[in-house]
Amino acid sequence: MEQRQIKRSTMAQIAKEAGVSTTTVSKVLNQLPGVGAQTRARIQQLIEQHDYIQNHAARHLRKGQSGLIDLVIMRLEGGYDLGIMHGVQDVLEESGHRLVIFATHENEDTELLWLRRLLDRSTDGVLLLLPYERLGIANALMEQGIPFVSIGDRNEPTTAFPTIGSTIWLGGYTATEYLISLGHRRIGIITGPLHLTTSRARLAGYREALERAGIPIDPALICEGNYLLGDGVQQTYSLLDQPEPPTAIFAGNDAQAAGVYQALYQRNIHIPDAMSVIGFDDVMYSAQMSPPLTTIHQPLAEMGKMAATMLLRLIAGQQLESNHVELSTSLVVRASCAPPRPGPLTEK
Repeated sequence: MEQRQIKRSTMAQIAKEAGVSTTTVSKVLNQLPGVGAQTRARIQQLIEQHDYIQNHAARHLRKGQSGLIDLVIMRLEGGYDLGIMHGVQDVLEESGHRLVIFATHENEDTELLWLRRLLDRSTDGVLLLLPYERLGIANALMEQGIPFVSIGDRNEPTTAFPTIGSTIWLGGYTATEYLISLGHRRIGIITGPLHLTTSRARLAGYREALERAGIPIDPALICEGNYLLGDGVQQTYSLLDQPEPPTAIFAGNDAQAAGVYQALYQRNIHIPDAMSVIGFDDVMYSAQMSPPLTTIHQPLAEMGKMAATMLLRLIAGQQLESNHVELSTSLVVRASCAPPRPGPLTEK
């Protein structure tokens, strides 16, 4: 622990002498854009003067790379993570790197354990498939000079490190607009945790589509969830028990949509005759659901490929053309949506 503190204070000392922030120093160490040529040269000179060998990247430049890439995720469940992993693995197979996967299960102690282990052993770089603001993980990686790319959670141009995501707001808007085009006016939504930027983006797209169509937003139709199947079941029950239940449900991801299917089956509510359902992600099993699920496609494999490619370029000391990449989402129409049917939801 003392050795890590020395590294952090050395980085702070370089920043102080250069008259810049530690984030700017980290950009120079990781060869990221966003630093002027004169400032970059001044920082680089100070790094050399201080012999900043404690820095993770510099240490491995001298000793050789480990050949390991860490992928840290929230849980080993669902097709979202698997879709991204497939893309990552495709790139790493060609580079010769091995992928080390660590699931935190949204437990802070587990996340801290992973971070401590990471700082104590060799890794060439990290792919973050979890909210990077948790526990200051991004700041810790930048302080140690460990190259990393954040996938999925948010893609703000203000971040000082590479991110890759998709047009989540547009996906939320498109899903809701499609249901409106079918004639639905009471549309329930099951979100993910609203402390996540992507969950709020889905909800914002949903709200915007309703507002543009002149449909009042009913707070009773907005349920916060956690992106799991069981959560989809429980939140669907809550929507169905409303005095005026929805005629369509927009699930925050396809796992939740599977839970919606299960709850509707248990209540003898047929899809899409009595209830339309739309998901998000377009994971591998969505086309095999009964009926096949209409959903918003996220280019998961492509996100994984681009994230891995970006990370390998950082590890090689190359600059990125762009620090922030946003790929397009799109609507995939299958058989789970139809115009609303008048009358009760259940058939006698």
